[in-house]
Amino acid sequence: NDLKIKTQNVRQSVGSLSGGNQQKVIVARLLHQDADILLLDEPTRGIDIGSKAQVYETIAQCADEGKGVLIVSSYLPELFGMCDRLAVMSRGRLSEVKPIDQWTPESVMRAAVGSEAA
Repeated sequence: NDLKIKTQNVRQSVGSLSGGNQQKVIVARLLHQDADILLLDEPTRGIDIGSKAQVYETIAQCADEGKGVLIVSSYLPELFGMCDRLAVMSRGRLSEVKPIDQWTPESVMRAAVGSEAA
């Protein structure tokens, strides 16, 4: 159990776990499918800092193994810490895609609100 999911016993239902442990179960199930491409939507929402680190390590392992990983997140520090490239959406459309080192939090926000607000 790389994600250190805490249960009272092996028969405990997922629905009775804490929100953070429920989120880790979802991530673990996805990773256990051994897919070549992972689409993770807000993978660390609702979990504590220690659990986030475990999820980040697991995602990094998958990327190191050659899996494609697409993370959807509204938490910029997570994206800047995990991504090689960042794609920004604005008004339901792809606005910009650039290597992560070409972005700043401010440029992400400008791309997200669109040129009319800039």
